[in-house]
Amino acid sequence: MLKEQLDEIFNRDSLEEEVVSTKFYEIIKRLSPEDAYNLIDEAVAYLLGLKESESIAYMLEFISSLYGIAGTNERTELHELKASVIDRQVDMYGNQFTLNVLNNLKRELGTAK
Repeated sequence: MLKEQLDEIFNRDSLEEEVVSTKFYEIIKRLSPEDAYNLIDEAVAYLLGLKESESIAYMLEFISSLYGIAGTNERTELHELKASVIDRQVDMYGNQFTLNVLNNLKRELGTAK
């Protein structure tokens, strides 16, 4: 379900911040903390398939929102396993903004170095 909603957001000619934010809000607005936490793995899996810096940054922000709604900084098992892959992904495809978003997420989760 989440993949289809994310495909709808990211399979566009351009990513307008207002459109992306609105679509993300539509996904998260009714989530319980448990539902939000349970969606994190799907969001991480989706993130791993992205290669465009803007899309990566948006997904990192979305994942941050899910953790916020979940009310926890405990990473999911998949997120824990793929954290170094996400770091490399940001190094390869990201820009300074993407790196800043990743670092903000790490700070929020208490994993910043």
